Amino acid sequence: MGAVAPLLSGRPGAVKQEGRIGIYDFLMALDGPAEDNARLSCPRILNEASPMETRRLEYFVRIVDAGSISRAAQDLGLAQPALSQQLAILEQDVKAQLLHRSRQGVTPTAAGRQFYRQAQIILRQVAEARSLVTAAEESLAGTVSVGFPNSAAAILCLPLIARLNAEHPQIELQITEGYSAVLTGMAQKGQLDMSVLYQETPPPGMTTTGLWVEDLLLVSPPGAALGDRVPLNTVARVPMIVPSPANSTRIALDKCLGEQGLSANVTLQADSLVTLKKAVQQGMGHTILPWPAVAEEVEKGLLAAASFDDAPLHRTVALCTPDAVPPSPARDRVAATIRAIAAEALATGRNLGMRRAA
Repeated sequence: MGAVAPLLSGRPGAVKQEGRIGIYDFLMALDGPAEDNARLSCPRILNEASPMETRRLEYFVRIVDAGSISRAAQDLGLAQPALSQQLAILEQDVKAQLLHRSRQGVTPTAAGRQFYRQAQIILRQVAEARSLVTAAEESLAGTVSVGFPNSAAAILCLPLIARLNAEHPQIELQITEGYSAVLTGMAQKGQLDMSVLYQETPPPGMTTTGLWVEDLLLVSPPGAALGDRVPLNTVARVPMIVPSPANSTRIALDKCLGEQGLSANVTLQADSLVTLKKAVQQGMGHTILPWPAVAEEVEKGLLAAASFDDAPLHRTVALCTPDAVPPSPARDRVAATIRAIAAEALATGRNLGMRRAA
């Protein structure tokens, strides 16, 4: 019964394979006095090493209700020999005779009566589990607004859109790209359901989950020949094209330089990722950016990137959710999908200077 798998996926052994459930394991995955009684009443029958198909439980219940294998086979639309074979497999599985056969029909043995009661409990729980899963899936609809900084969008946006379109087409995404400071303000005002932000500490009124930590790299024209690793004081010597002081990249840069008594040789300020990269490509100077923002250009030979070998110049990328925004199944699913995509991006090992957030 594939429908119960999501409810049991966190319990080892609960789902043996598609369509096959260990009866003992299924009951162990459920809570409530009825199921506890079921476990205690027939421990020999409910053997945890004995997986069986819930389909056979349904057949057994129908046979007992009908009082006849032939009548049950007719009701189920099965050939009588096929149903008898399924019953034999079930009795072999539980290592007990469940039915007395006679010319008048079938009646349950003592073990069969116990098994009949527990089978009814299990089938009812399976039906309820299926209903819960169906209801949860049907509720995954609505509009969810998400903010992304430009560089994080390069990793997260398209995979998020593709995955939700494939798995949850009833969720409508509204995506806003911009600088972290702008997105923070929008989220705090309730204009976004969630946003990926560059934050070391949670903004007021928001709950954050770290996605990754990324190093900030010195990005140079391809012919600069500075090497793959440079000292931090390089930014005090070469012409730097950087964002304004309120930008998260600039904040991290100024903080790191200040701790070493240095300052950047700023020749131009631009709060535009496109302008920063184009200006560097044309040889106007160097800039500071994370790998996701320049990966494509570096791989094409349009830019060069070097890490700093003597300073921890980095920032934390986090998924932030306003506390004032009411939770919803759709919003929770979008957040979970973003976290999953971030983890997958880290697992590839292809993203220079990115590592899991603490």
